[in-house]
Amino acid sequence: MRERTLTLILVLLLVSASVSAPVAAAENTVIGEPDISVSSPDKNFRASDSASLTVTVANDGQIRRGGKVAYENEVQTAQSVRVDVLESEIDGPFEVNTGTQTIGSLPDGGSADLGFELDIGRATPGTYRIPVEVTYSHTRFVAYGTFEDTDRQNRERTITEYITIRVEDRPQFELSTPDQPLLSSGGTGQVELMLKNTGTETANDATVDLQTRAPGVFFGKQTSRSTSTSVFVSELEPGATEPITVQMGAIADVAADTYTVTGSVEYEDERGITERSDQLQTGVSVQNERVFRLENVTVENFRVDEPEARLTGQLVNRGPAEARSVVLSLAESRSLTVTDGESAVGDVGVDERVPVSFTMSIPEEAEPGSISLPFSVTYENAAGDVLESSTLIRQSVTIEPERDRFEVVSTETGVTPGGSSTLDVQLRYVGDEPVSNANAKLFTSDPLSSADDGAYLGTVEPGGTTTATFRVSASGDAIAKEYASSVEIRYEEPDGDTRFTGSLSIGVPVSGDDSGGLPLSIVGIVAAIALLGGGALVYQRS
Repeated sequence: MRERTLTLILVLLLVSASVSAPVAAAENTVIGEPDISVSSPDKNFRASDSASLTVTVANDGQIRRGGKVAYENEVQTAQSVRVDVLESEIDGPFEVNTGTQTIGSLPDGGSADLGFELDIGRATPGTYRIPVEVTYSHTRFVAYGTFEDTDRQNRERTITEYITIRVEDRPQFELSTPDQPLLSSGGTGQVELMLKNTGTETANDATVDLQTRAPGVFFGKQTSRSTSTSVFVSELEPGATEPITVQMGAIADVAADTYTVTGSVEYEDERGITERSDQLQTGVSVQNERVFRLENVTVENFRVDEPEARLTGQLVNRGPAEARSVVLSLAESRSLTVTDGESAVGDVGVDERVPVSFTMSIPEEAEPGSISLPFSVTYENAAGDVLESSTLIRQSVTIEPERDRFEVVSTETGVTPGGSSTLDVQLRYVGDEPVSNANAKLFTSDPLSSADDGAYLGTVEPGGTTTATFRVSASGDAIAKEYASSVEIRYEEPDGDTRFTGSLSIGVPVSGDDSGGLPLSIVGIVAAIALLGGGALVYQRS
């Protein structure tokens, strides 16, 4: 009985050794990871306001197994750090106007401050959790031996941390000049300012006190100049805007410029308590030259790695007189290359609108996000003098992330464990121009393999679909499920440039083996047990 027990133990140990091969360990291994946290010094915000949220990203790295200092620093350092504020997951009327921000690397003990611009709508006063997503890569371990040969394992992680802020409950005000009023040097006129309650409470019996300290710009008439004036507003509900009309003027020799008008609002809140707002500020323009605006702007194909992005709009002459031989020009930007940067629109009368159009290419190294495009205007006055506008027209546009020209529609295969079959991947081309010499390459990993991993697609038209056919095999120990794989498309654009898509993820389904026999892995184990049992019998007889 004892001999049988010893035999059974020996068989089990040998089977276990056959299933799990030993793993050779390095002499020394350093194991660690970054420990990323986020925080913010900004706690209180106001409804219906534009604000800047400072996000502090810090790394308190962790060492699980120590070793050489250089390797400890390596495993604790976060690389290629990308930070996003997740607008879609905020439970409130928040808009995030800043895209993904990058840090590069963040060593143990390091931190970085990032600014995100927020538009806070008419949020209900209270606390809000702002989700911040941090994606980074790092070295999980470094194994090294006597001769300094090393082995590393890297991975990418994405974490989401939360910052808690508070939206305050009170009236708030914004002073603006929506149509940028014009004053002529030496003249006076009615200037309309707009007072908006961007807060969450009604302001009653409000007195708006306005001041100008700019030399040469005043309230009133030329004969009764004043540096201040007041306007009464009986009630201003949340979200409401009240026009405020005041008499203003400029002396004859004042320079053409935009001059600051400041103000504050004294009001009663809903509890009857008299309060005064923070200082408000806007600008009033004094002009000797023509004033131009760019309105009704639309963009097409504004994305990374786009050879022909287009911007269209309307140029408006806001006066004070007709401008002749007008040319609107787009200056170069670091984020794009201007291919057609001038729109000659001829003579433009006061308040006349004329269409303008520009084209540009956006390189693959451009960063997605909002940028400001600068435009300048040259024109002739009535005397035939060629003038250039002293103030650039700036237009904010958003560059979208790069779009792959191909997308996966479906996959189909009949591969089973231990067998091989064709794999059909249907692809749709979503580019704007036909491409030629398109080739697809399949990338698989265990238990899948492919001896025929390339497929020629030829010429593909915009909106067209095509099928890439490969030959795939599944090892005998594969199980019935869908295995993650990918394809990559190489193609030529009309200008002859060769381009590549990113890795397009696909799922390769492996169906069950209908033969009814045992899986090869189980057959192997049974055979091993039989052989080991024979060996045990020999041992027993000896």
